[in-house]
Amino acid sequence: MKSLRHNGVLIPPRYEGKGLTIKVRGKTIRLTPEQEEMAVAWVKKLGTPYAEDPVFAENFHRDFSKKLGMEVRPGDVDFSEVIRYVEEERRRKESLTKEERKRLAEERKRLREMNKERYGYAWVDGERVEVANYMVEPSCIFIGRGEHPLRGRWKEGPREEDIELNLSPDAPRPPGNWKGIVWQPDALWIARWRDKLTGKMKYVWLSESSAIKQRREKEKFDKARELRRNLDKVKAHIWENLESEDPLRRRIATVCYLIDLLKIRVGDEKDPDEADTVGASTLRPEHVKFNGDGTVTFDFLGKDAVPHIFKVRLPDRVMRNLKEFIAEAKERGTTIFNGVDSKRVSAFLDEVMPGLSAKVFRTCYASMATEEKLETMKVSPQDPDYVKRYVATLANLEAAKVCNHRRTIPKTWASSLERKRRRLEELRKRAKEAEESLRQRIKLAEERYRERLKAMEERLKAMEGRLEEYKRQLEERRAKGRPVKTIRERMRKQREMIKRQRERIRALKERHKERMERLREQLRERRRRDRERIEKLRLQIDIQRRTRDYNLRTSLKSYIDPRIYLHWGRRVNYDWKNYYPKTLQRKFSWIEEELQGQP
Repeated sequence: MKSLRHNGVLIPPRYEGKGLTIKVRGKTIRLTPEQEEMAVAWVKKLGTPYAEDPVFAENFHRDFSKKLGMEVRPGDVDFSEVIRYVEEERRRKESLTKEERKRLAEERKRLREMNKERYGYAWVDGERVEVANYMVEPSCIFIGRGEHPLRGRWKEGPREEDIELNLSPDAPRPPGNWKGIVWQPDALWIARWRDKLTGKMKYVWLSESSAIKQRREKEKFDKARELRRNLDKVKAHIWENLESEDPLRRRIATVCYLIDLLKIRVGDEKDPDEADTVGASTLRPEHVKFNGDGTVTFDFLGKDAVPHIFKVRLPDRVMRNLKEFIAEAKERGTTIFNGVDSKRVSAFLDEVMPGLSAKVFRTCYASMATEEKLETMKVSPQDPDYVKRYVATLANLEAAKVCNHRRTIPKTWASSLERKRRRLEELRKRAKEAEESLRQRIKLAEERYRERLKAMEERLKAMEGRLEEYKRQLEERRAKGRPVKTIRERMRKQREMIKRQRERIRALKERHKERMERLREQLRERRRRDRERIEKLRLQIDIQRRTRDYNLRTSLKSYIDPRIYLHWGRRVNYDWKNYYPKTLQRKFSWIEEELQGQP
């Protein structure tokens, strides 16, 4: 970047105290706004698994003790008044009229739009670019993922004096008591601060839809494509160095082999205060078990405390290396691959493919799994979109499995699935009833038609009989030499009546034919709609079952090359945007360029 201008970031307003009190071991304490903010946050967690977690509760009360200036433990504090306040606020919101809810929603929308216009954009080299999340984190209770040791701690949000802004020298300084102004033209952040709880640096970034971010995203997927083309060469490089005379090089090669085989991370990216999560380079002896059947089980917590359990059969040279390195690690009290980190892994891989790092493997394999699944699933351009979406989701699931993107099963998962199953049974029941009803209508219409046709044909037969009688009378009169003018007139009228009756019968048959065709078409259309609704819901249930403990969004957002869905969609007449959420559509809008100049 040559120039970067923006208006800083939005900092949530400080909590306004309500003058609430608590009781600590029988003593009433009036809370300061900061203390009250913590108390309200804790009360909102009551009744959830968080508050029932001993570590979560202990951590919160330890921080609450510091804020109170006195030691309190779980159970020492009576939050009754805070609970009443929180419940009253909840009831007040629930009792709002429809008009009041609408007015408040409009006011919130107006405020969001005003804030977005002020803080939601930056100017990069004179071009207006969206900012990803322009509001900094408010103070809250830290949740973390998995068994995070800091869960329950109070996480205080940053103030202006904690935040550095990234601005070019020509940019005006936004008003405020900012910690500092720096200029890093190669960075994509506009603001940063150090988290007061974890000590990690936090950033506000340019939007993923910005041109500069999209360019880097494309480069990432292009590198994964390059790895796919050179996979055999990279594997050969790893394989050869598994027997290197240099022990460190053998360690690095073994780590790379495991990264390639298990599709796991390097593992040295985490902070010391995070949960005990590891990757290939940080495995310890207790994470590896040699089974009696010649297989090896890896059992450890990966990123976000997701369990990683793999039972695999390894080549002899990998097995020998593992046993040797584990024996050394036990003797020295170190990790299995002591001395190996992401920098050494990248340098090793760079020897065979410039710019290759360990994280590219996951992107490569996730994209490959997605593409292979799309190719093997039978879907045609004539299939409905919900079938194509189902296939797209199954392919996405394959990538999530490759990357082991496990999730905690949502509390509402079972009840949601059961509701869908009940709805499916109801749909099937209603479809059967509707079909039976239409069949009855068709049967009744047929019966009424037959009755009416029979009556009309009998009347026609009577008319034709009367005409025959007139003909007989005509012959008799002629034979007797009597006048026939009157009888001829009667015959003429009778023939007209017969003609009209035959036309009525013909019209009845045509109307009946048209009506029956309409009813049969209604039946066919009803069957088609019901089959489609039933099949659509059935596929939704199947997807919910299959994805029960997998998070598909992560692989879709970061690991699957979106061009795979673009080109597959073109073959089967399915717009990739029908599968990607709007935020990801903007992030991957660059793939539309792939359409330019293509047939």
